[in-house]
Amino acid sequence: MRTRKTATVKMNPSNLPSLLHLTIEEASDGLQSGLFTSAHLVKAYLGRIEESSEFNAVLQVNPDALSVAQQLDEERVRSGSRGRLHGIPLLIKDNIATKDKSLDASSGSYTLLGAKPAMESSLIGKLRDAGVVILGKTNLSEWANFRGLNVSSGWSPRGGQTLGTYCPNSTPEGSSAGSAVAAALGLSTAALGTETVGSILEPAELNNVVGFKPTRGFIGTDGTIPISRRQDVIGTLTRTVKDAAYLFSKMAGRSDRDDRTWHIPIDPIPDFTTFCRGTDLGGITIGVPRNSWAADSPAPIMALFESALETLRSTGAKVIDNANFSAADEFRKLNQQVKGIVRSSEFKRDIVCYLETLESNPNGIHSAEDIIEFTKTSPREEYPDRDIGKFLWTQVEGIDVDSDKYKHMIEQERFFGGEGGILGAIEKYDLDVLVVPSSLGIGNDLAAKMGFPAIGVPLGFWPENTPIELDGNKPNLVRTAPGVPFSITFFTKAYSDGVLLQVAYAFEQLVAVRDNGPLPFKLPKTELKDVAQKLEKT
Repeated sequence: MRTRKTATVKMNPSNLPSLLHLTIEEASDGLQSGLFTSAHLVKAYLGRIEESSEFNAVLQVNPDALSVAQQLDEERVRSGSRGRLHGIPLLIKDNIATKDKSLDASSGSYTLLGAKPAMESSLIGKLRDAGVVILGKTNLSEWANFRGLNVSSGWSPRGGQTLGTYCPNSTPEGSSAGSAVAAALGLSTAALGTETVGSILEPAELNNVVGFKPTRGFIGTDGTIPISRRQDVIGTLTRTVKDAAYLFSKMAGRSDRDDRTWHIPIDPIPDFTTFCRGTDLGGITIGVPRNSWAADSPAPIMALFESALETLRSTGAKVIDNANFSAADEFRKLNQQVKGIVRSSEFKRDIVCYLETLESNPNGIHSAEDIIEFTKTSPREEYPDRDIGKFLWTQVEGIDVDSDKYKHMIEQERFFGGEGGILGAIEKYDLDVLVVPSSLGIGNDLAAKMGFPAIGVPLGFWPENTPIELDGNKPNLVRTAPGVPFSITFFTKAYSDGVLLQVAYAFEQLVAVRDNGPLPFKLPKTELKDVAQKLEKT
């Protein structure tokens, strides 16, 4: 049911929220009450994007965003609101296809610049139906970090190097770097990212935002440039857990172009914000798989993690310590070899399937071999200064989804994530959720292999006496330093996303790290009040 609004908007500069902290709920309330319009939001965000250009978070802005916002404002007055996402501007990672004429889906590479899929992602269609404004595309690690072995996170030939927000010249981590930085700096109300392994959770961590990776199959991934269709997931980078729930409620659901979504056991899709309901976790059991990370893990992270466990106990939750993974040591011995072969096999197959959907393909790219050749011969791709080690994995003899080697390794992954890992621990200790410190250890990797949901919530910051450590990749950015954030991560079995959000929300409300901690070292200045003042002058 739509709610009608007929009041004329006249912004009061003294009563406008800060865009650095603006949530979807606050934005929706402001739009519905007439405090500001979607067009005002778009204008303010565009100003902030321009002011934050040194971070290289946004690859393209949508020149049609303002006119779309104006149309949605007029619709709100004429026939009412479509819901909480009506008029909300979002930034989208540059490996998700949209039908916007001026926006590309290139994965940050010149290889696919100008290539247009015949249809946009079904996910984007769901968000448009909900009233979202596509503000632009975010920068990312080229090919979602499936190119080189010594290439820094957040770098692409088209977008340059995205930088982290809490320390100058720092890594943003993960391939969804631009989306995390945009959420951290308030360049849009929220942003979308993708993850194969760590590409949402890691940049969320280093930029002090919430990273949510839903169950694989809850959201259609058609129209997304793949690494592994089996494992790739579209998720969110937001400033709060509840914002992730708002987006997920509209993103989840079946797609005729993604068979995995027809295994969703929930119909209809619920309003996931109903799981964000306070801090009482009575009846919830949380496992701590201590053998999933090193015993000598960094003291500052571990100290706050132990405090976090006490916070979780204070909610009434039952916390089971040493809810360990039975095959953790075996997994560590085999993981790198298995991961490289499995992911290379899937990329080699799945990228062909995506390329076949292209309506226009100006560079004539039809295979992994074509991508390699273009990368090696186009000066704009910066080869060999930036290597192609991961691409070359696809050319190794025997790497093929039809090979016995691939099939055996898939069975291994299912065992390590299932009986020997997450599912084994959940069954043995009767758990609802598992929790791990930061991105340490193997827990997040196992969850990714199984397509299980995970959410990272800000936990704290490295202390003042922290030695500066570099990431070791070209161009060797800062990885650890005083004031750099780190997270706590919760994960669980498939389609238990609701309880995951419930636990993460309760923890977030009690610790409020993002609200009470330090701010990014440099912030954009434009606010809604500046848009209001410009309108008054005209």
